[in-house]
Amino acid sequence: MIRPPYRRADEIAAYTYRAETHCPACVIETMITDGDASPAARDMPTEDVLDQCAAASAIDRADESSFDSDEFPKVVFLHQVHDGATCDVCWSGL
Repeated sequence: MIRPPYRRADEIAAYTYRAETHCPACVIETMITDGDASPAARDMPTEDVLDQCAAASAIDRADESSFDSDEFPKVVFLHQVHDGATCDVCWSGL
């Protein structure tokens, strides 16, 4: 039996950063461009990069009320994304 791909509602679908919605690849590229992450970040899982960058900037990612999305990316879960939503950078579907 062929089943459609299953995605959990609490899965990370995107990130909101500097007033835009970014797919995982684009949030890393934006952080590299802005000098917040090194080019080596391209070869790492997004969450690992964000954890390292947050630690270096003394940002508590577990408490999103302690920082603004203009300072650091915030998580957007799948259940928060509407049908047809896209990345504001590469326009790929979320």
